Amino acid sequence: MTKIHKLLCLLLALTLVCTLFVACDNAEENETKATTIETEAPSETETEYMPDVAKKDYGKDFHMLVQPSSNKIGYYWVEESSNDALSEAIFTRQQNVYNYLGVDIIATEGLGHDQYGAPFMTAVKNKDGSIDTLLSHAYMSLAIFISGGYLTDFLTVDGINLDADYWSIDVMESVAAGDHLYLGYSDFRLAHTYVITYNKEMLDRFSDALDESIYDMVKNYRWTIDKMISLASLAYIDTTADGKTQDDTFGITGIQWVPFINLLEASNIPLVDTNERGDYVVSVYNDMNRAKTTELVEKLSALSKSDYAWFKYREEATPVIKITSGKTLLSLDAIVELPQYLDFDVDFGIVPYPMFDEAQKDVGYRSLDWGGWLCIPTYVEDIEMVADTLEVLSFYSEDVTITFYEKLLGKQVADAPDDRLMLDMVWDSICSDIGLTYSHIGGSLDNNLYMLPTVTHANATDELASFVTSYQTTANKILKKFFGAIK
Repeated sequence: MTKIHKLLCLLLALTLVCTLFVACDNAEENETKATTIETEAPSETETEYMPDVAKKDYGKDFHMLVQPSSNKIGYYWVEESSNDALSEAIFTRQQNVYNYLGVDIIATEGLGHDQYGAPFMTAVKNKDGSIDTLLSHAYMSLAIFISGGYLTDFLTVDGINLDADYWSIDVMESVAAGDHLYLGYSDFRLAHTYVITYNKEMLDRFSDALDESIYDMVKNYRWTIDKMISLASLAYIDTTADGKTQDDTFGITGIQWVPFINLLEASNIPLVDTNERGDYVVSVYNDMNRAKTTELVEKLSALSKSDYAWFKYREEATPVIKITSGKTLLSLDAIVELPQYLDFDVDFGIVPYPMFDEAQKDVGYRSLDWGGWLCIPTYVEDIEMVADTLEVLSFYSEDVTITFYEKLLGKQVADAPDDRLMLDMVWDSICSDIGLTYSHIGGSLDNNLYMLPTVTHANATDELASFVTSYQTTANKILKKFFGAIK
């Protein structure tokens, strides 16, 4: 054996010995880590992954007021676990906050959407410290809270890290009041938006007529208004051979009111946007959006009048045909209603609202959220505690979201990967709009909010151009006055 071969053999032997030592060290280290994980409380093992929030022991209560019309209190706070998965996840989150900060979360359900504002403002004016955070209505009272000086700008709160991935800074900025972010949105919030549910068994009957599955349409950004209408047109069956009646089977159903509003935002047409001077104005019929809005209205008007669509307009006596009836292929549904559907013998899937066309791919899907906002009053007894609590609550919300998915689907997310992906895409597409959030500044803005269902229902007499023209001048003046005062 040559010297070089001997040297190579020696190096090889040394390498094997070193590897064995490293393996032993790693085994001991892993055994130590495993022991630590088994013996330490979950909150301790997470400490090194926490954001810039030091572990503390405030020994205080965190009081949250929840406005129920937009937020089901049981989705955000529980007094104790009820041994179901969602309440257990929520209770665990509260325990994690207590373990990390020494803070007890205590939530109270507020009054109705048109009543909750007064007691909130009274509490702030009296500086009684009874509310640390408000989970508000989607739009009621928000303009009054802001113009009256009842809310704290999140940008001014030390300890709130809006750059953290558990804060949705883009959603917050979309409803900014001047340079102020008074309305907060984090992973603590569960989406309250609308989706399209579909009957899986019924869709299978039409699979030969489809170029790709509905999931692939969504994933490949080919799920558009035209695809939705085309799919709906396949399913009409005049069951009783007496024309369009409630007993028939339809391609698409829903309530032609709030759920229809989301079709405008899904098409990337904002209700209110800034003009060239930076002023907020009604934007559904401006130079940029006029052609698209007109085309959308024409398509939805034709859909409303078709045999294969059954829509209940506003408060009319028309019966609602739900996905649970087994008599519709597609349905416009609030995402928070889905758990109620699991008691019915209909296997349904979920997809987001469609884009206007494939050219919208770069923007993607848009799901208008109707839930409330996290609001910090201008008076709290301990702003540092409030900031830390909101940070830690938001940080620990991922498990709650996953469990909420499972509640919506009625199964483990691992058993429904396609529907899980659809819910992820809905969550990622959550958006808001000045036109929704501040719609109650004045009546003419409310007309703007309900423009799409008003001009597209089957018996509509209002035309798009004349309807928008009738209110937009007044609405623009109201917007200018409000935002001018904020600046």
